[in-house]
Amino acid sequence: MNAWEPHLRPALAELTAYDVPPADASFARLHANECPEPWPEACVERIVEAVRRVELGRYPDTSGREVRALLGRIHGCDPNRIILGNGSDEIIGILMTALSGSGAPLVIPRPTFVMYAHMARVLDIPVREVDLDEDFELDEAAMRRALDGAAICFLARPNNPTASLWDPALIRRLVADFPSTVFVIDEAYGAYAPGQSMFDADAPDNQVHMATLSKVAGAALRLGWCIATPPLAAALDKVRHPYNVSATTLAIAGVILGELRDVQTAMVQAALARRDRLSALLARLPGAKVFPSGGNMVLARLSSHDEPARLARHLAERGVLIKDVSRQPRLAGCIRVSLGTADELDRLEAGIASFLTA
Repeated sequence: MNAWEPHLRPALAELTAYDVPPADASFARLHANECPEPWPEACVERIVEAVRRVELGRYPDTSGREVRALLGRIHGCDPNRIILGNGSDEIIGILMTALSGSGAPLVIPRPTFVMYAHMARVLDIPVREVDLDEDFELDEAAMRRALDGAAICFLARPNNPTASLWDPALIRRLVADFPSTVFVIDEAYGAYAPGQSMFDADAPDNQVHMATLSKVAGAALRLGWCIATPPLAAALDKVRHPYNVSATTLAIAGVILGELRDVQTAMVQAALARRDRLSALLARLPGAKVFPSGGNMVLARLSSHDEPARLARHLAERGVLIKDVSRQPRLAGCIRVSLGTADELDRLEAGIASFLTA
């Protein structure tokens, strides 16, 4: 052992780094929950113009005021309630750091986005995981038991990796009945469930809205944000590192959220229009159970526990990447497949056809 190792947080010994090798662009990348639509060339040129004006030798705005103003207009709220982060992951860390003062636990459903539990364990925050029911819906009674004395609860809606769109009335009851718990409604995939957002500028002060550009044609930018009640936003701003979002990201995000917003919406809608086809393709696998999706992914349980790995290998050999999630809790036999372009789904269809005849 190195002499300095005793200073490491003990929890780190049990964790692994979140590291995914970059995917070859020649593959059909249906494993990463991105928006597959390419930006039109005219939009790319407009983005390039914005980047050209960035002064690379100067610091960015400490808190991204122009982008926060745009988001304030989009959401209809005071920009001072908005905190920007280097992707949603940083926002998750900021929220947990700010709200860990009492030592009270974090509550999350299981399965859900892995970074909630990962970050909590890095920070030595106790984690209470509540299993979803057989249909991947929230178990209200179990949630209520777990929320007793909790500091924070993350609810991804739609959820990753199940694509579940949980009952908003149930969530509102929990928010109302547990006022000392901060509920973070993570709507990273909200654009794929039009009209279903739970954002409310007048929501109770223990409800936080979280969103990101990562799933709506802006994954490379790493821009996430949350909207919180003013006292909580002020506390989060004390935790947030200054200059945490680069000037290039702020410049591009300003163009996307401003003049290109309609184009971005159309790109998401084009991807969403192919969700039914993706579900139908997965349903061709014998014995597969395809779950309803409110996101930009579809979850399917295959007929045997070893089939996800075999299918993933078979497709990868043919240039198609999907996500084998069968080793995650409660997801035995499951695969998760993201929305793709028409060409990518053609390649998936051919790969499934060859798998069935292999």
